[in-house]
Amino acid sequence: MYSQFSQPCPVIFGRGAIAALGEKIAELGCKKVLCVYESGVEQAGIADRAIKIIRDAGADVVSFKGVVPDPTTDVVDEGGAIARRENADCIVGIGGGSSMDTAKAISILLTKPGQAKDYVLAAPIFIDTKTPVILVPTTAGTGSEVTRVAVITRPDVNAKWSVFVNTTCAIVDPELTLTLPRSQTATTGMDALSHAMEAMTGKNPNPHSDLVGEAAIRKIAKNLVTAYNDPSNIEARSEMSLAATFAGLAFNDPITHVGHAIADALSCRYHTPHGYNCAIALPAAMRLVAPAVPEKMRVIAEAMGAALNGSETGEELGR
Repeated sequence: MYSQFSQPCPVIFGRGAIAALGEKIAELGCKKVLCVYESGVEQAGIADRAIKIIRDAGADVVSFKGVVPDPTTDVVDEGGAIARRENADCIVGIGGGSSMDTAKAISILLTKPGQAKDYVLAAPIFIDTKTPVILVPTTAGTGSEVTRVAVITRPDVNAKWSVFVNTTCAIVDPELTLTLPRSQTATTGMDALSHAMEAMTGKNPNPHSDLVGEAAIRKIAKNLVTAYNDPSNIEARSEMSLAATFAGLAFNDPITHVGHAIADALSCRYHTPHGYNCAIALPAAMRLVAPAVPEKMRVIAEAMGAALNGSETGEELGR
């Protein structure tokens, strides 16, 4: 029996890490950058800050501000049309999972002909894009900055499907999460927790996913409530940003399972926040799989701070 695990991209992490964006643009030799972000990122002033850094590095910038929650293939096509028209040679995604996934998917349309729906399929395929993709998360939850997965909604079939795309670099700056509203702090944190737990309890875990998954769970258990109650607490924000990145690394190879399947179905039907849906689905998902993976559930319970006596069954640990 063997397992496979990988490190998808380099990660630049730490307070003020956004400053490294210009260095990466210059290092890659990019001259025309498409910045992809949602309205909240613009309102928080983060987009303007990133654009200035890119311009100071000597590159021109074109913006695509059309990102929406649960981005659709139509949104990707709109951004792709701009990227093609402007001959962009780099994509920078700034924001939550929606912005980062949109940025990944747009990069496909700079490499391949056609529309997004040609590549976002029920059985995901990997696209080796030639365009550099730099991702800058402003939430602590999705981990999209370090995964190959771009989750995009196909309106024609009313389903959320995926396409696999490599990221060139992730820049994780916890200071960018200080303006995150409490509601998003909670929901994105639960998304990260779901990633870590599902990665550890699925069919294909590996030593890497177990290691970073457990670390993510410990950090979330210790810091999510603090970040929610005290949004300006940069220590808690930093730990949550690191936890989200760890959780993304954890599920990159094993992928997620029933919890996210339920969450994605809820998103398509009700258009409620992804992390909120994960929070609803996670308890039932863990109860379902616990009997099959009692030792993993024991590790998870201990990471969450539960006091155990060693005699608990899988069913008991799943509660």
